[in-house]
Amino acid sequence: MAEWNAFYQNEDEQQEEEEAEFSGGDYKVSGRDSLVFLVDASKEMFIKGEDGQPSNFDMTMQVVRSVYTSKIISSHRDLIALVFYGTEQSKNPRNSFKHVYVYHDLDEPGAKRVQEVDALRREKGAQLAAQTMGSGETSLGDALWCCANLYSDIKLRLSHKRLMIFTCRDKPHGGDSAKDRQARTKASDLKETGQSEEKAASVYKTVFCT
Repeated sequence: MAEWNAFYQNEDEQQEEEEAEFSGGDYKVSGRDSLVFLVDASKEMFIKGEDGQPSNFDMTMQVVRSVYTSKIISSHRDLIALVFYGTEQSKNPRNSFKHVYVYHDLDEPGAKRVQEVDALRREKGAQLAAQTMGSGETSLGDALWCCANLYSDIKLRLSHKRLMIFTCRDKPHGGDSAKDRQARTKASDLKETGQSEEKAASVYKTVFCT
C-alpha cells in the first residue's frame, strides 16, 4: 500500500492546480483527472492477516476512502470510479460482463460515496460485500473492458486516465492461458487508447497487497 500512496502523491504534486476549459465539438477539454479503482473481490482478498491484521480488501478500502476524501478537498471535480472483479453478482452497463460489479460509476467524489465505501470496511463491510457482490469467477480481461466502457458516456477530454488494480493474486486466472492473453491484450488496448488522447498520460498499475 505504501507503493501506491507514494505514486499517487508524486502524481498529485505534478498536476497543475489551474484548470482551463473550452468547448471542442461535442467534448469539453479540461484539466480534470480520472481514476478507476479496479479491486479484486476474490475470497483470498478477505482473509485476515496474522494476529487479526486487516484483510487485503479492508486495507484497499482504506486507500480508496483516503483518495475520495483527498479529492473532495483538493480536486472535487475529478472523476473516480470503483469497480470490483471476481464477484459472484454482476452489475455493469447492460450487464455485458459477468463477475464484474460497478460500485461507483465515473463521477465526482462526494460525501455519499465516502459513506458507501465506509460501509465496505471492517468485519461488517466484509459481510456486506459478501451479501451484495459475493466472490466468483475471474476474468480480468472482461473487467478491463468494462472499465474502458465507463468512459463512453463521459463528454470530457480528461488530462489523465488512470486505472489502478488492487489484488493479492499474481495468477488471477489460475493458469488459464486464454484468459491471461485476453487480459494482456485488453490492457495493451487501453494503454494505446489513452496515449492517443491529446495531453493524456495513461497509467495502468497493479498494486499487489501483501
